[in-house]
Amino acid sequence: MGPANPVVIDRIEPPFLAAVPRRSTRRLQGIAHRTPRVQLECVFFGPFRDAVGTKTVRYETTAETVGGLLRELEADVPELDGELVAADGAGLAGDTVVTLDKRNIMHIDGLTTRVHEDDVIRLVPSVYGG
Repeated sequence: MGPANPVVIDRIEPPFLAAVPRRSTRRLQGIAHRTPRVQLECVFFGPFRDAVGTKTVRYETTAETVGGLLRELEADVPELDGELVAADGAGLAGDTVVTLDKRNIMHIDGLTTRVHEDDVIRLVPSVYGG
């Protein structure tokens, strides 16, 4: 049996955020038209999956690097804040492992690794494994 189709969303919106009134996004929409956006597949494991509420999401981002993407995820999902990027911003938090198309980003260019349309990002917390 093949893999389940991933959930397609523009942003990760945990259920507790869905009821929050949104302010006007007209200015942000204008910026979005000028800023290239890419869709990535993000796969979450262990507590990261619990925080997001699902294993796999299609995530639209304006981030150009893995570091930018991880900071966006931390901003969008409060439970991930401080769990992905180290406090000094120089690397990953703890022993978190992030892969880009099955290659550890620390073996590519670290947080400055570029992201492209349809890349697959896997996020594995340091306390998860087998």
